[in-house]
Amino acid sequence: MYVRALPTTDVNRNTEWFTYPGVWTTYILILFFGWLLVLSIFNCSPGMAWTIVHLAHFTVNLLLFFLFHLDVSNSKSA
Repeated sequence: MYVRALPTTDVNRNTEWFTYPGVWTTYILILFFGWLLVLSIFNCSPGMAWTIVHLAHFTVNLLLFFLFHLDVSNSKSA
């Protein structure tokens, strides 16, 4: 009755960790607790705290992508 599909083989080692159990729950919790931290430290409105969290998230992602981006496909193996 149901179609049984095999999971796709992820050949990109940089994105393999996305499928580990608990990754997305941990990601959401980090953002939520970051929001609570900003809300309590800066004593601002919830909307302003989300704005600060979003800008910090953007900045961290930008730095991780451009400064620490590793191209696994072009690495030389011995």
